[in-house]
Amino acid sequence: MLFTRKIGAILRGKATPFQLFTGCLLGALIGFMPGFGHAPGLVVALSLLLVLLNANLLLAALVGFAAKLLSLALLPVSFAIGRGLLDGPTSGLFSALINAPVFALFGFENYTATGGLVLGAIFGAATGVTLVKLVNGFRRKMQDLGTHSTRYQAVMGKSWMRFLVFVLVGGGLKDPDYAALLNKKVGNPIRPLGAVLVILTLGLLLISYQFFAASIVTTALQTGLEKANGATVDLERAELDLSAGRMTLTGLAVADPNALDTDLFRAATLTADVSGVNLLRKRLQLDQVEIVGASTGETRRVPGRRLPSAAEPAKPIIIPDAKTLDDYLTNAKIWKERLAQVKSWLDRLHGSDAEETTGAAGESLGDRLEREAAARGYRSITADHLVQGAPILLITQIHAGGVRVAQLPEETLDVTGENLSTQPGLVPTAPSIRVTSSKDTLGFNAALGAAAAGSAPSTLAFHYRGLPVDRVAGSLVREGGTPPLAGGTLDLSGSGQFNPGPGTIDIPLDITLHDTTVSIGGRQTKLSQFTLPVGLAGPLDAPGLKVDQNQLGKIAASAGKAILQEKAKDALSEKAGGILGGFLGGKKEPESKP
Repeated sequence: MLFTRKIGAILRGKATPFQLFTGCLLGALIGFMPGFGHAPGLVVALSLLLVLLNANLLLAALVGFAAKLLSLALLPVSFAIGRGLLDGPTSGLFSALINAPVFALFGFENYTATGGLVLGAIFGAATGVTLVKLVNGFRRKMQDLGTHSTRYQAVMGKSWMRFLVFVLVGGGLKDPDYAALLNKKVGNPIRPLGAVLVILTLGLLLISYQFFAASIVTTALQTGLEKANGATVDLERAELDLSAGRMTLTGLAVADPNALDTDLFRAATLTADVSGVNLLRKRLQLDQVEIVGASTGETRRVPGRRLPSAAEPAKPIIIPDAKTLDDYLTNAKIWKERLAQVKSWLDRLHGSDAEETTGAAGESLGDRLEREAAARGYRSITADHLVQGAPILLITQIHAGGVRVAQLPEETLDVTGENLSTQPGLVPTAPSIRVTSSKDTLGFNAALGAAAAGSAPSTLAFHYRGLPVDRVAGSLVREGGTPPLAGGTLDLSGSGQFNPGPGTIDIPLDITLHDTTVSIGGRQTKLSQFTLPVGLAGPLDAPGLKVDQNQLGKIAASAGKAILQEKAKDALSEKAGGILGGFLGGKKEPESKP
């Protein structure tokens, strides 16, 4: 009964065509929005406009509910329309909005939000025009009955009928002046109480800007880190002091994409300098980031969620005279997974404009978007390639000292990163990462010049000193199960280039053995020190290994020389023992005669 009175209030009340139409239009626009998290500015602006304009709130709610249900069924259509707008002839207009202060918060880069504006406008306008025609038709009919129908006048003149109409459809006990309602097209377009509410709301937003800024920082940072990591990133709390330009993050946990039940990185607190002005452009620049209580490899309480992976890897590049990891290592699968993770990080850190537009391995923009939409849903896909001027997330310098690593129980790591961002092509200086252990056992340095605007070469350098040979010898392939190396230590060092796009490397690698026993030809000999150069080239996640045969020959020669020396020593000792025995008066046993 209450619902019929609401409908009756529309038909018999003072609602003008303007109020009916704007209520339908704004309700449909809000209903087609993918959500506050995807388009916060649009949702807030449309809601304030609904309150400010003298729109019919009941119609806005009804049409908005219907539009929300319809939008779920038409998500692919909204996405397709958004693609046509953002990647089509109007991309320049939307790119300007996406990079403009305040408008950057509206979420125009979201395909379904932009496409939803078009579908919402069509649905809302069609619904509004239809409803206005129906209401005006009803009012004309009622005006005609009240003027020319004596039977209608007789029925409506009865008290019980007027009371029944009042109970069921509301309004006064008498018929309204339908002629006056038909003549009134717009009325007051502004709702006085709504104007007051909008002013108070804007003032409240300005006063509490720092609280909203903290939410923006948390969302932008968490989204950027998840995009760079490829898996869940948890963040317990973010505090932002705009007056001091200081941000503090608590409870940061980065899930390992290849082992979702463990954390790739975890930190108790993270502090950084931040500028609140960039937040109006939905940009987050962090300076002088310091991390305390960092660790890696710890078990997660709740397993993470992996984001969609990059495009299928390119076909293996064949290096002449080179062998794959499978030819050398029994646990090559594990190493491939680790190298694939490193490649994924480097690919994401490069994140060039070409890759954002075409995808990995020549994947078209349309194919990449469809693949990501199938994995994450249409509402989560954004046109990041339209971001210009500055990246959404930029960390100019980050430092983590005393990082605990299970593989180095007696050491800690010192990690430093510079110019890390979601769009490195918008930063003039190349992103770089440096990792050093406390005793310099481990070192890693990556300078990804190809990712920056300057397009310098990308280089990789690393070393691992004092690695026990016995720890890795069991993984070497050898028939019969006998490791070819035993004892001593092994040093690894390499420096070369990384080629983004195909994700290939070309790194000369030096393997140095110290006091290691080598098995050759069924015999064992100990080498005090020997360096073997190895060519490491091809895809980073499946590189080819090219060993210099001349160097292998030198190892064999060195081992053989030692074996010959050992044999000569044994023979000489045997003969010398006989001579010495004769000198001391010893006698030989008489030969037995047949």
